[in-house]
Amino acid sequence: MRVLITGGAGYIGSHAVRSFQSAGHQVWVYDNLSEGHAAAVPADVLVKGDLADGQALEALLRS
Repeated sequence: MRVLITGGAGYIGSHAVRSFQSAGHQVWVYDNLSEGHAAAVPADVLVKGDLADGQALEALLRS
């Protein structure tokens, strides 16, 4: 399954990322890093962006 976790670089989100990845799911993290930390998630799944930017979010969802 493909999973998008918004705010995934925060405490709860980063744990959700690990859980989904260990279950074999393909994960993307979409976070503006205003509260979260890039080091909390693997760099290859982190997309820095804001939910208020609809075009960027749509581009990610279409990829």
